[in-house]
Amino acid sequence: MTQKTQLILDMIDLAAEERIAELYVSEPAFGVRIRRRARGECPASAPDAAALSAVPASGPAAAAAAPASLTVSAPLGGTFYRASSPGGEPLASEGCRAEAGAPLCVIEAMKMLTEVAAPQAGTVARVLCEDGQMVEQGQALFILEPGEAEHVS
Repeated sequence: MTQKTQLILDMIDLAAEERIAELYVSEPAFGVRIRRRARGECPASAPDAAALSAVPASGPAAAAAAPASLTVSAPLGGTFYRASSPGGEPLASEGCRAEAGAPLCVIEAMKMLTEVAAPQAGTVARVLCEDGQMVEQGQALFILEPGEAEHVS
């Protein structure tokens, strides 16, 4: 087993044991992102503990191929909720279109609810937190990509 393979397996174990939603390690010529599946997310032929993908090294070619994305961060620390009320529909899901100013989630802190809105229009590419998870101020919650949502028929 190579050293890189062992690193990947160790990262999967760490993500599972510590309930880490996403973990990213980058070296000059190698990058790995480990992401735990959220409840209700469809498996995509990935290991049970995490979804694993090799990420190419950054460079001019990688920057030109990747669309500019926007990370939406927590304005304060508290409990992350995807819906505005218990048992309600999520305000934003992966693949859905979010208009500028539309609520994406709610953060509860000191019995107060604060809506987190999309700073610009785009497609929700990733939801980085699980419902009920504690988040810190500045922690990444969503990744938005400019452009239209992909429609699946």
